[in-house]
Amino acid sequence: MAKAELGVKRRCLTCATAFYDLNRLPIVCPKCAAAFQVVEVLRSAARRPAYHSATFARSAPVAPVIEPIVDDVLLSTADEEEDSAADEEEDRIEEVLEEVEAAVVETATE
Repeated sequence: MAKAELGVKRRCLTCATAFYDLNRLPIVCPKCAAAFQVVEVLRSAARRPAYHSATFARSAPVAPVIEPIVDDVLLSTADEEEDSAADEEEDRIEEVLEEVEAAVVETATE
């Protein structure tokens, strides 16, 4: 146990040497001669008591969500196929409309 005449054990902030302040003011490090200023640290408010995990009900474990890996090439190919199918459908509709108009014109001229 430390003797009271040695003062408080300190640690230098510049060279990290441990020393006793010998109850002197200003406090000076014996190794590097750096002056040590005492700063009072305010005590924080009392902390909340730790909760016991047993008091809280545990929920059922949740299964991880695994998303399927989708290749960008496959997506772009599928998009192109959908676009080409839509274009073909539009072309077919236009052909049918032209045939209907031609039939209407023929019946009107007869």
